[in-house]
Amino acid sequence: MELDKLDKVAMLARSRESRAAGSFQRSQQALDQSAARLSQLEQFKQEYELRLQAVASSGMDARQLADYRHFLHNLNDAISVQDQEFSRSENEVESSREALVDRSLRRSSVDELINRGRLNLLREEDKREQLHSDELSLQRFESTN
Repeated sequence: MELDKLDKVAMLARSRESRAAGSFQRSQQALDQSAARLSQLEQFKQEYELRLQAVASSGMDARQLADYRHFLHNLNDAISVQDQEFSRSENEVESSREALVDRSLRRSSVDELINRGRLNLLREEDKREQLHSDELSLQRFESTN
């Protein structure tokens, strides 16, 4: 394959690697946000449970206790949903990381192929120059004899 064609392949490989890096970064940000939301919900639940214990120790009516329990049930559901979202985000980060590694390896392989091709071209050019130089030296030698 010619070097200019390989350069186009390399440009495509770099573009794909760049997109994969962007995807990985976005999935990592989504994971961080998901973790923060989960942490906030869990912290809020702890605070709410402490508040419930404090209020319950001084006495509360059945309706108020039922409201607290209903709210805690809803909060637990929200935590469960957020935990699932966090797990999904973790999977997405891993998947996008693997894609980035794959794209980076492909780009690296193409770059290596191009470098070998350029090195071969330089060697061929050196050989041609050496042959040309040898021919000139031979011609000079023959013309002096």
